Amino acid sequence: MESVLDAIHARYAPVDARVAEILENIRRDCRALERESRNQGNERQVEEFIDRLRAEFGERVVIERQRLSAWAVRTTRWNYLFTVRGDSTDRIVLVAHYDTWRGPGADDNTTGEEIVKQYLLADLRAARRPALTHTYFLAGSEECGLVGLSSQLLLALGLQAANLALTQQNWLWAVVAAALAPLAGYRFGVSGSREYVKTLSTEQLRRIRGVVSVDSVGEGRLYIPRGTLGADFLHVLIPFGDYDSINDLLEEAAHLHGIKYNNYLAGGTTDHVSFLEVNNGLWVRGREAARRVAARLARRPYAPPLRVPATALVAMLPGKASPLVFGGKIHTPRDTPDRVYPGPLRETLLILDYFFHRLDGGARVGEPRNLDEFHYARLYRTAAGHLLALKDAVEPNRRNVNGVYRATATVEGKRGIATVRDLVGWGVETRLRDQVAEICAQLGLTWERERIDELEVIGDDARLHFARHLTPFQRLAKASHRAIAAVQSVVRNWIFLTFFALAWVLAQVFGWALDVAFSLSTPFALWVAEHTVLTLIAVVAVEIAILLYMMARRIPTWIDNAYRHENRADNLGSLRRVRDQTLR
Repeated sequence: MESVLDAIHARYAPVDARVAEILENIRRDCRALERESRNQGNERQVEEFIDRLRAEFGERVVIERQRLSAWAVRTTRWNYLFTVRGDSTDRIVLVAHYDTWRGPGADDNTTGEEIVKQYLLADLRAARRPALTHTYFLAGSEECGLVGLSSQLLLALGLQAANLALTQQNWLWAVVAAALAPLAGYRFGVSGSREYVKTLSTEQLRRIRGVVSVDSVGEGRLYIPRGTLGADFLHVLIPFGDYDSINDLLEEAAHLHGIKYNNYLAGGTTDHVSFLEVNNGLWVRGREAARRVAARLARRPYAPPLRVPATALVAMLPGKASPLVFGGKIHTPRDTPDRVYPGPLRETLLILDYFFHRLDGGARVGEPRNLDEFHYARLYRTAAGHLLALKDAVEPNRRNVNGVYRATATVEGKRGIATVRDLVGWGVETRLRDQVAEICAQLGLTWERERIDELEVIGDDARLHFARHLTPFQRLAKASHRAIAAVQSVVRNWIFLTFFALAWVLAQVFGWALDVAFSLSTPFALWVAEHTVLTLIAVVAVEIAILLYMMARRIPTWIDNAYRHENRADNLGSLRRVRDQTLR
């Protein structure tokens, strides 16, 4: 597998050299921005880059400038698009915003800008043009000022106001909540990329095979987000889902390279959301739900509307995106080149190399793991014979790779022996049964799991032994992990309702606590009566502080751990490798 991956990356300069070049360019760009208004400087630097392209490559690259409308301008005034024509008019779009906010923006988002430029230059210097047309998009006015903790504060205030309106039947609070709603929605920006998407025809949108937005990948662990908050308040209520094919591809690249990643970000978004918005508004969702029901009742096929496959690569760590939290740097003068690190940049390049390779028609890795690298197993029976499903996960991690093999198997009671034949498919599903279901659907096979407690796997160069003996405690642990993962999924899909329920619970708890305190201490009750406004402000402030902490830190982290719970439940239900013996 390593030789195959090496061949993929060989299309470009060595990855460490590319990382060093990006870091040097970031230092240079940020030094130059110190002498002028930052967003004027950002535009000037792109124009200088265009002059360089014209001088070196002439008409090999198609360059477009799109002036943003006055309504859309938040920071920079232009979108810049660079297109390298391929053998096909189907397109890949790599996008990064080039504007900054309240700081030099070394991480947010000179990292993404320099990565986009680097891939563009690599295409222009290549011996032949790419299989698909590549569009490199430097988006303007992604920032909008109300982001990070400030946006969470607005949302928390709106939730509290709505909660007070509900519990006190006070319409004044309802008016406050309604007034805060647009402000909370304004936080997301991405107005430049949204203006660009609106200029594309249906046919142009249909030809987009994949969009990846690269944003702030200079510090922290990588995120490949599944589920994205929209760029307006209504989509905060009902977030976008992930686009499986593109997310799967990026996750596959991460797994193959042993890159750990997360997939749930609390708040904030980036330019891929402008592409996800296509045919994804609430009115369209309602209309399409009705069409699906009508098609099912009429027993006719349902054709879903056009959706654009889009996702993002972001790097994050606690506090990075919150200027009011000690150490936070995004949108502050602390976003400097010395806080951009080679590790996440390198991981981003490895994933994007694989992304371009696959979408340009490159072959998938044939066999991602050797047989003796797997640690969990399940055996399945189909009409075409047995399938052996193997997983390499060693808890806790986020990079399991599964292999599904044809096998010649015999089963006697609770014990089986399987001789491995050929690989029929592989993937990165958390649960082995989901991987088997996916591959069997492709093969047109039905499947059933063999209920065994021991399995001997025989390959060309290894003999592996797997067994399962669950204690009552382990059975309880498996059930609890699966239940927790199910609840996390519900919370994730209905995140705004979760936040509102949390605000309501906090209000009820504080109300109950005050009632108890009043009954226990008459002087305290009298003091509160004399200082009602002060007490109300203090109580609301404490509730908002707790709500912010839960919204920004605890709940997102808990949701993002759903993988671990699902993985542990699946591993407990699988046969675990107990010893290894190499054949001689």
